[in-house]
Amino acid sequence: MAKHSELLHGTCQQLLFSPKGGIEGALVKMKGKVVQVSVSPDKGAALAQVTGPGRQLRVLAVPDHSPKTAEGAHPVFKFESFADVAGQAIKALDGEPGETTIKGVVQAWHFARHGEPNGVILETGEFIHLRPHGMVAAGLDIGSKVNAVGELRMTALGTRMLEAHRVNRVDLA
Repeated sequence: MAKHSELLHGTCQQLLFSPKGGIEGALVKMKGKVVQVSVSPDKGAALAQVTGPGRQLRVLAVPDHSPKTAEGAHPVFKFESFADVAGQAIKALDGEPGETTIKGVVQAWHFARHGEPNGVILETGEFIHLRPHGMVAAGLDIGSKVNAVGELRMTALGTRMLEAHRVNRVDLA
């Protein structure tokens, strides 16, 4: 039996943390009742970016009727997508696969575990991951203007991250 998404709209009461310190959900008060929205680890940063205690939250989610939630303190829902005012899915914030463009000015280089430059941090705080060979191919420096295309993700801090495959019309493949 297919589960149908429900539009959940209310006020965030509390963010819920995983044992490792990530965000794994939120308690949301809607129509006088509290429900829990659980998110996968890769969506936790996005959730923290768009809501927090006292802020509105609008998501599409499916009820979690698993045995573990049967005797919980409140209904639990599994996050599917953020939603707009019309109740339609907003994929860009979810880090869903798809081509996205980020433009900006390079504020700093980012370095891989072994010390090689592997991307840039823009003045906006956004991270563009280029890999070491992409840094060489793109030829970016501090202050360079960037027009990067790739797949959007979120960092653990809730900022946007782009896995770039093209920068300033240079293919990085």
